[in-house]
Amino acid sequence: MRKNILLFVFVLVLGLATAPYFGAFYNNIISQYDNSFLGLSKETVIFVAGIPFSYMFLIPFVFELFGSGNRNKLILWLLAPVLLFYLYDSIKLSYIPILTAIIAFALAKLIRLTVSKLRHSNPPMVIK
Repeated sequence: MRKNILLFVFVLVLGLATAPYFGAFYNNIISQYDNSFLGLSKETVIFVAGIPFSYMFLIPFVFELFGSGNRNKLILWLLAPVLLFYLYDSIKLSYIPILTAIIAFALAKLIRLTVSKLRHSNPPMVIK
């Protein structure tokens, strides 16, 4: 349990660090900036828009790779508030964060599969 809490804190910190990149990606899909949004700069608006997307990508990715216990249940519980926010905010655009989470989950599964295939189950026999 302690490991999962540390992973969650790691995801939050890494999510804040990568939010501008996810926000720029989202801004390419749907323009987020106009001058009437509380007088905030374009970079701030892109950063704020990128926070949920970085969270939606990093939670399944990091917890599928490094999580312990019932990972899938934990991932669903952690993603539920963000998914409900997007469903409440705009049902038309809710496919983008869901797609982001599915891509992260599939990428983590692929990495786990690759690492397990590369790992030797039986070490090679050494003859002396």
